[in-house]
Amino acid sequence: MDNVSVSKGVFVHKGSYKIGDKNTKFVAPDYLTEPWYLSYEETWTTIQNAIENIRSTVFQQILDGIEHFVFNFKEKSIESLGNEIQTAIVLTGINVPDHAIMFTSIISKLEPITKHTAVIWSRDSNNLKSILEETIFQLINHENMDENEQVKKSQCNMRALKYWYQNHCQSDDPLIIIISDFESFLPAVLRDFILILSSYSSSIKFVVIFGVATTLHAVHRSLTYDVTSKLNVQVFHIKTQINILSDVLENIIFSPKIPFMLTGRAFQLLTDMFLFYDFSVENFLQSYKICMIQHFYGNNINSLCCDLKHAKARMSALTDEDIEEIKKLPSVVKYIKQFQRDRDTNESLKNEEFKELLFTMLKQFHRYAYRFMRILRCLHDLMSALPNAPMGKQLREFYSKLVCVNDLRDCNEYKDCLQLLSFLSRQQLLSHLNSILSIINEFPDLGIQDVKVNLQSHIKKIESASLEEAVAPTEIISSGERLNRLQLKEKLLKMSQTHSRSPYKQAQLDAIDFLDRSVFSVYLTNPNRMPAHEIFCFSDGSLARQHIRGSLRAAVHMGLNDPQVYLNCGCCKLENDEAIPSTLPDLSIIYKLHLESRKLINMYDWLQAFLIIVNPVGEAKEQRDVDPKLQARFTQAVAELEFLGFIKSSRKKTDHVKRLV
Repeated sequence: MDNVSVSKGVFVHKGSYKIGDKNTKFVAPDYLTEPWYLSYEETWTTIQNAIENIRSTVFQQILDGIEHFVFNFKEKSIESLGNEIQTAIVLTGINVPDHAIMFTSIISKLEPITKHTAVIWSRDSNNLKSILEETIFQLINHENMDENEQVKKSQCNMRALKYWYQNHCQSDDPLIIIISDFESFLPAVLRDFILILSSYSSSIKFVVIFGVATTLHAVHRSLTYDVTSKLNVQVFHIKTQINILSDVLENIIFSPKIPFMLTGRAFQLLTDMFLFYDFSVENFLQSYKICMIQHFYGNNINSLCCDLKHAKARMSALTDEDIEEIKKLPSVVKYIKQFQRDRDTNESLKNEEFKELLFTMLKQFHRYAYRFMRILRCLHDLMSALPNAPMGKQLREFYSKLVCVNDLRDCNEYKDCLQLLSFLSRQQLLSHLNSILSIINEFPDLGIQDVKVNLQSHIKKIESASLEEAVAPTEIISSGERLNRLQLKEKLLKMSQTHSRSPYKQAQLDAIDFLDRSVFSVYLTNPNRMPAHEIFCFSDGSLARQHIRGSLRAAVHMGLNDPQVYLNCGCCKLENDEAIPSTLPDLSIIYKLHLESRKLINMYDWLQAFLIIVNPVGEAKEQRDVDPKLQARFTQAVAELEFLGFIKSSRKKTDHVKRLV
């Protein structure tokens, strides 16, 4: 046997290098210092603060209630509970995407009382074993989920939980188990799970929180009496999603602190998605954020969409190209023409003069937006309680109509409301007018003081007006008077117009006419009619729909028909839509060839067309000896096209495939 030197051996040495320890220098994107991004970030920060305030307000009542419920349970001795499981049923509503945020708030609220919580979702609990393992695993490993596990999930059982509770918890510490989506659990699994918890409730304090999306009857339908008898239930109600959305709109979209305005079809799209799709406030806010990004992205002129006190500083940061781009905005062009017409001059404005004029336009829009929101609340207060509510009952319905119609007085629902106002009693009308007066007083504005004075005058006239009708002389058509049909029609019309009215009726009509002509028609004009509205308003519904609810089929067609859109490479650039260069991916070539075919596609002809493009030989001759690699490429592309759902095998002809679209 040969001697083997020890020096030739291989020894393991644990080095200092670890995977992922390499420090990579972060390079900030260039757009972080662009004016448009700074304005966007400032606006979104203001919106986020408003969102957090709304969440704290909405969840505050239910969080305080659950905290009080768990704290009282912790103070009680385990012997006095009588083997009952303390259960809180939270009626969360059907807004499933928002539930996780609410339960996260509940966990953080209960942390001072107990740190042992488990959140269970139906997707992780298909049977009794999985729900027990998931619950016990979260309770035991809650504090060190990122470190080495104390107990593996396969070792999690009630005996291990009891042992851990006796050695690591105080006797009064409750274990919180949150069943997030109650309706999605199998009733049999929940029944067995609760019965098992009940059998250990004499030694472990359990608190179960059910998140119920529908009604309380769902609990009684899923759990039998022998199970519910072991639960000590307290019910908590959360605010409805419609009301939460109203709070969001009130503090964000309808707030004068937010210069960005969502108008037109874009606003309708977001509200329709909320009302008819998911009832999720979080999804609404994310869609609103996407609209904001589309409005600001890469457009420095929209950096002027900010607070008026920052407008001059942002204006000075714009380049000459940005100023020229602002001058080309349609509303600005119209305003400049009117300005030149008033000055009786055709000279083009210099940049400094234009900046002064632009600041005037920005100031006008801010003043307009402030008054628009105030008078919108007045209109809503006056017309939301009318019979059948032609304009709607929610403030968002009024806003949606105003930002979509060109002129308020052309809206049929508005005309119907004006007619219904004339049928209100004196007390109802005075109540609405005084409410409008209080809204105007709440937000003082020197520009609408004349509205306040005139409205007070109309209120006094209505209060002092008499209800008795004055007797007016009536004309009588004598039997001997001969009139043709036209003369008779004119006389009857004149008589109908001269009928007598009571002083109250006249004062009522005068007040309604004043509100219509001097208030609503003046201050509630469409934002898109204001100069420089392009800087503040986003109304492109089609662009918003494309990014929020894109059409998958259309995106696949675009990617296959013109892959340069997504690949962004020069070799895939098409001279025209019908061109099929050989540099395209095989799947794109197959797809474009299949678009030229009829309902049935001959596989052999399809292969020959593919070969002519990929491997042209001579004058488009038939290629019988096919290269196996090219045939494999063709077969793979056809299989991928079938997987995408554009073709399927034909039963009529074995050598054909059938087009599906």
